[in-house]
Amino acid sequence: MRVDRLLSMLLIISKKGMVTGKELAEHFEVSLRTIYRDIEKLGEAGIPIASIGGKGGGYYMMENYNVDNLFLKKDEASTFMAIMNNLNFLFGNNAHFNDMVLKIENTYNREKNTDKLSINMSHFSMENELKEYLFLINQAIEENKLLVFDYCNRQMEYSERIVEPIQIAFTAGQWFLVGFCRYRDDYRRFKLVRINNLKLGDSFAQRDITREEIEGIFDEGYRKSSIRVTLKFSKRMGKQLTEYFQEENIQQTEEGQYIVVDHFPYEEGLLKYILSFGQECEILEPRYLRDELRDYVKKILHLYNG
Repeated sequence: MRVDRLLSMLLIISKKGMVTGKELAEHFEVSLRTIYRDIEKLGEAGIPIASIGGKGGGYYMMENYNVDNLFLKKDEASTFMAIMNNLNFLFGNNAHFNDMVLKIENTYNREKNTDKLSINMSHFSMENELKEYLFLINQAIEENKLLVFDYCNRQMEYSERIVEPIQIAFTAGQWFLVGFCRYRDDYRRFKLVRINNLKLGDSFAQRDITREEIEGIFDEGYRKSSIRVTLKFSKRMGKQLTEYFQEENIQQTEEGQYIVVDHFPYEEGLLKYILSFGQECEILEPRYLRDELRDYVKKILHLYNG
């Protein structure tokens, strides 16, 4: 931890030009005495950090000494910074994250208005909550604290969950909390947009399981809940299909239509997903899914004809 703090301190002084011991102590949440010892260690390592006493003084890097690019090429750092800037907005005041951003930002002299890449990972319906949730989840993971919240599942059923958090994941345009759910007694992914009243709980002991094993549990669960579905799409949908399906699952017929064969979780959400393609899509197999979709559409029509 101290080596990491020394490197971060070096980058802060290099970037800001002049920084006081008090500012460094507040940033790293340590005492002034600790900062003095760290500055002394940097000096012993041959890094020319000088100081000016009195008002307006502080520590600074002596002239002609630069912290060179230790991590990434300029183009690589530019791409990472586009991601980091968005995450910085979402995570807010997180010391560990901000230090990481500083390290990457220091790898090149960033010019104004030259960003070639812009990334937005926020969610239009919960931008403020997302920022708060990510901060709390990150804190819970770092401190081994339970998370307690109300959750709405895909069947629109509400329940209180107590979760041992493991990871924050961003997949297919959505943020997820990955953890062990004590309500279900199993590992689960929770969409952040379906979480309400999130708060920290008691401390817990981490389970002895790897991330690979957890992914294996998710893959097995997906496989068990999935069915093989054959869909037929219109000619004009052809070029758009790779937005939704893997290319190897798409075949074109002699008539110019498209056949997609894929596996999907067997639940109500599947019918809603297929209906999102409107009249451009038809279920070919399995037959029972065709019947279920027809009955589902009848219920929708009843809302408008009743």
